[in-house]
Amino acid sequence: MGTPVTKPSEVATSSEPLDIIVAEDDRSLLPMIVEFLSQLGHRVRSASCGERAWEMLSQQPADVLITDLKLPEMSGQELLRQAREHFPGLVVIVMTGFATIHSAVEAMRYGASDYLPKPFAMAQLKLALERAVAHRKLQEENSRLRTRINQLTSFDRIIGKSPAMQRVFRLLEKVCQVDSTVLISGESGVGKELIVQALHYRHPLRKNGKLIPVHCGAIPDNLIESELFGHVKGAFTGAERDKPGRFEMADGGTLFLDEIGTMKPDLQVKLLRVLQTRQVQRVGGTKSIPVDVRVVAASNEDLKAKVERGEFREDLYFRLCVIPIYVPPLRERRSDVPLLAAHFTAKYASRNQLPAKEISQEAMRALTRHEWPGNVRELENAIEFATVMSAGRTVIEDSDLPIEICDAAPAMVTPFQVTEEGLDFRSVVSEVEKNLILQSLELTGGNKARAAQLLALKRTTFVEKLKRIAQDEVLM
Repeated sequence: MGTPVTKPSEVATSSEPLDIIVAEDDRSLLPMIVEFLSQLGHRVRSASCGERAWEMLSQQPADVLITDLKLPEMSGQELLRQAREHFPGLVVIVMTGFATIHSAVEAMRYGASDYLPKPFAMAQLKLALERAVAHRKLQEENSRLRTRINQLTSFDRIIGKSPAMQRVFRLLEKVCQVDSTVLISGESGVGKELIVQALHYRHPLRKNGKLIPVHCGAIPDNLIESELFGHVKGAFTGAERDKPGRFEMADGGTLFLDEIGTMKPDLQVKLLRVLQTRQVQRVGGTKSIPVDVRVVAASNEDLKAKVERGEFREDLYFRLCVIPIYVPPLRERRSDVPLLAAHFTAKYASRNQLPAKEISQEAMRALTRHEWPGNVRELENAIEFATVMSAGRTVIEDSDLPIEICDAAPAMVTPFQVTEEGLDFRSVVSEVEKNLILQSLELTGGNKARAAQLLALKRTTFVEKLKRIAQDEVLM
């Protein structure tokens, strides 16, 4: 039974020509494959033995190697092994007329991208080629993302290359070196704890002390004063010995007051006094104890609005908000989603002892358009879920994501609002256009043709718009 031949009229020309080497000792099949691939628009070299194919590959590397397993002079297995060893990025498709489960497993173990048992239709070869090349591009894209994570992350475990996060990083670089009190604001799940850790562990002196966290909303009202300032023996029922508070424990280091907006008014007064005097007095005691502590507070509420409503002391607010740091929600920095997703994918694949995984373009699009009400924490949970769901595969598909993400409609983001003062319509439209173009480039790793496709634009139109953006940046 021969290999079916596809008519020239049935062949779709490829938009991306590839350099392909075909190694096949069947002298009737080899020219058919070469002609078929040439009609697809690829540059094809052929060899009827393994040794000659290896010489070709060594002299001029290729994008794809298509090889039979049974070859004279050098077997297809040996050719595959050497090719993958010396050219790790090479796509290899294996053909054989002696198809067995063992031979398929062996081919994949040596790094084959796909496996075609003979006889096969040329359409199957085309599909295998497209699938293998798409997989290689996915690997390269994920590799670029991992490189970007290392290049663009200014602080350990804080990931972001968006303009909003770069502003945070620049501020942190300066604030880490000083002792000023910091107030971090942002929604739950944006990573305020990581900012606190960066402030502490990058301080030249404080990093040698302790970082003591206090979740103000998680400690009962009747215990939080004792937790913060300590108590003496007999101060209240159950106080059987003297106990230092969190301020004393953080002496020489950093005290992190999380969800400071939940603190009751009477305790706010006492906290203000400690911040002013740098001394604490244990509950039930009369002795003032000096403390050398840097205070960092955080809130997911608008403390300024609470001050205006009379729910938070104004003097304490200004004492805490010496240096304000705002951490934007994930929906305001969607360009960071691919970097974060790649980071969490590597993390949970390793934690669950799974092979390295990649994220398909469809899955990445679903992740990028999601609103992320739970911010980075929600994204991390979604990636952990998808990593487990795709346990038997190396690619995370959109169907592996939580249902509320993979089934979500594209988000409509409108950051501008018409007020009585009005707005400049042309500049707003121009800004939206610029953001969409830059986001598409980030999502495709700089591939202009693919970015243009994502926006349903002609490539020439996309390039012209990109040039105008570059010119505007230079003028600014």
